[in-house]
Amino acid sequence: MSRFPVVNKFLGALNVQEQIPNLNGHSRVYAVFGDPITQVQTPHLINPIFAAAGANLYAVPFHVRSADFDAAWDAFSEMSNLAGIGVTVPHKVAACGRCSTLTPTAKAVGAVNSVQRGLDGRMHGALFDGQGFIDGLGKAKERLRDARVLMVGAGGAGRAIAFALAAEGVARLEIIDPNATALTFTVDMFNAAKRSGRAKGADATGGWDYDIIINASPIGIKGAAHFPMPEELLRRDMLVADIASLTAETPLLQAARAAGATVSDGNDMLAAQIRLIAGFAAGFEAGTPLS
Repeated sequence: MSRFPVVNKFLGALNVQEQIPNLNGHSRVYAVFGDPITQVQTPHLINPIFAAAGANLYAVPFHVRSADFDAAWDAFSEMSNLAGIGVTVPHKVAACGRCSTLTPTAKAVGAVNSVQRGLDGRMHGALFDGQGFIDGLGKAKERLRDARVLMVGAGGAGRAIAFALAAEGVARLEIIDPNATALTFTVDMFNAAKRSGRAKGADATGGWDYDIIINASPIGIKGAAHFPMPEELLRRDMLVADIASLTAETPLLQAARAAGATVSDGNDMLAAQIRLIAGFAAGFEAGTPLS
């Protein structure tokens, strides 16, 4: 302890040695950029993983506005004890443009949610939404092969999920999104990855004949929009996943449970994804979980 009584009192109040016993000059920082930042869950989810693995690494949130993003990126990327940067809204696309290399998913989607700083200072971007979604399904992911899939939402997360679905052998992917540009981009991306024309915009007039339903939009959590598929058409043999469901269960998942369907929520995706992000932040190859 310090020989200065005031310092000792301060350290005692913080209980520093119990809370962060390994924080020292060798510690590395995984910065998390966002605007807003108060809602970000990465630090409190990932720091226990770092601690359990014995990694001298700490995730810290930073409120970075869009106007300040480039300046913050330049400053942080020069710090040799920076392990990387976690990226949340609205910086996923901007960060993608600043990376030296990108994983295939990040390159296809045009966004990143995790950046690893190499020892040479180069920044390597990855997007784990898609793999996190697949892994979060657990044993139910076996049901993806040859499945007929409806996905609502063609934003960043939806695009990443679509790219991952292309590798899982789904028979058909139909997408609903009010943004025609986003819809076309996601359909074209899936078909290019799949090398076949098996994705298209959904046409509700043809019925709702699907095996798997995915909500990759904020419907059910934000706004007054309702999920487009009628709840009474949910079946027991369906797999229903809703990544919007984190702190509260959406009406879609409530209806799916009532119908006896297999369900997966956003916490399943997040739990799988956070270990992938932890591994990447710790310096491992993208796709290697830290356990």
